[in-house]
Amino acid sequence: MSGPDDVSHPIADLAAEAGPGPERPRARQFVAQILIGVATAQALGLTLRMPTQIGANDISRWCTVWSLLERGSYAIDDCPWQFKTQDKVKKPDKLAPPGPKDGAIRRFEYAIAPRARKEGEVVDHFYSSKPPLLPTLMAGLLYPIRAATGVPLDQEIRQQPSPRNVQKEGANTFVYETPKDPIRWPASVFYLKPLVVLFNVVPLWAFLVLYARLLDRHAPNDWAWFLSLFAAAWGSFLFAFDTTLNNHTIAASSAFFALYAFIRIWSEGVRSGWAFTAAGLFGAFCACNELPAALFGVLLFATLLVRFPRRTLLWFVPAAAVPSAAFLATQFLAFGQFWPVYEEFGTKSYTYQGSAWNTPLEMDYLNLHPEPYGVYLFHMTLGHHGVFSLTPIFLFSGIGALRLLGARNRLSATAWLTLLLTVAMFAFYTWNPKARNYGGSTQGLRWLFWLIPFWLVLLPEGVEAGQRSRLVRGPSLAALLISVFSVGYALRAPWSHPWLLDALEHLNLYTLKR
Repeated sequence: MSGPDDVSHPIADLAAEAGPGPERPRARQFVAQILIGVATAQALGLTLRMPTQIGANDISRWCTVWSLLERGSYAIDDCPWQFKTQDKVKKPDKLAPPGPKDGAIRRFEYAIAPRARKEGEVVDHFYSSKPPLLPTLMAGLLYPIRAATGVPLDQEIRQQPSPRNVQKEGANTFVYETPKDPIRWPASVFYLKPLVVLFNVVPLWAFLVLYARLLDRHAPNDWAWFLSLFAAAWGSFLFAFDTTLNNHTIAASSAFFALYAFIRIWSEGVRSGWAFTAAGLFGAFCACNELPAALFGVLLFATLLVRFPRRTLLWFVPAAAVPSAAFLATQFLAFGQFWPVYEEFGTKSYTYQGSAWNTPLEMDYLNLHPEPYGVYLFHMTLGHHGVFSLTPIFLFSGIGALRLLGARNRLSATAWLTLLLTVAMFAFYTWNPKARNYGGSTQGLRWLFWLIPFWLVLLPEGVEAGQRSRLVRGPSLAALLISVFSVGYALRAPWSHPWLLDALEHLNLYTLKR
């Protein structure tokens, strides 16, 4: 007997007719094995070679990991690295009683807060401004290792350098002396590097494996299959940012795993509980790491609920509840509130005495002196931080989306979802008054990195004509090469300006406040 989840649908019928897809030809098998292996090995080597602490963004999270393990607290005052980051807030450790203008959520937070949060002398502490869920997960993974070794995260092994001949500045003579500063070997590398590998490099490998399988089922021809797989490996900024701790690559990998499960369900006829569980778990975890991606989670839930209500409620909802509850719980444990401290940007939590946010420079200067909306949107799309100027391969994803929107294709629903999310995110960041700095000093528009898997899924449809036409093959290959060039420029310093902005500055065509 059929139930509400078994309603006939054109796309489901098409998926059933298509079956599991053709067997991968040997040439594709060899290329996939070599490409995925090389890309993963290169990402691993780059990650191990890159400094563990690169900039304010990753150091902010590492400070929370240190404080949880070494002090059992979210306050990072004692962390020896916290002076290196501006991504922190200064907040009291006590909650003020709710006033008459406070809402129900604020009253609920105060009611359930422990007594230690309400009584005693108020002391201001530094905290990371980043959501605490990710550092809490990392600290939990490191806890048994830290307990077993007894070695603090900030411990250093110091080696006395040997005497040497040193030429003094401005002199032609050499002095035989021993350098005063010892050589330092920080123990933190052995704790923190494996986490970056686990959260970035391992998901990269899984992403490429699953994406190749997706191409087997949906790439129209060899040109689309090969070009898209190379673009997934080296043609986006995800590869550059896999070497450093950040929320954007984690959100992107989570978005892909959720989208992959959605395609399996919606377009390929899979009805197993694992698919709904994966969609719910990774869709919610994506939003926990990139808060505007909550729109994706909501759309994913609503879409599946309409067509598969029983399976969605039975599998999707409990899986999505786990990271969502963990996000709220860690937020409350850290700050005594459910609302992220991001929303306090511009308040005294950020503008404490001595804060870098009191005198923002370079890109951060634009938060106080924003560019016109049209200029800002231009630079997010085709300008110095433009998605399509730095990684023009995604112009062909747009072509693929247009082809799929009006077609009876298994990926039509994904095309509509991608278009809606892309337009919504560009609109959100164009008019968001608290985020007008292009993400700060960063290679590419990092706030939109989580959308890259969506664009990659549509890419094969946009480049498939290259199999037959040089007019498409040449431009699509050129777009891939420019995209790979942008990624290569970013590898040594992902937390820096992209090549296009550097060029504009050096030519005196665009000026930053310094």
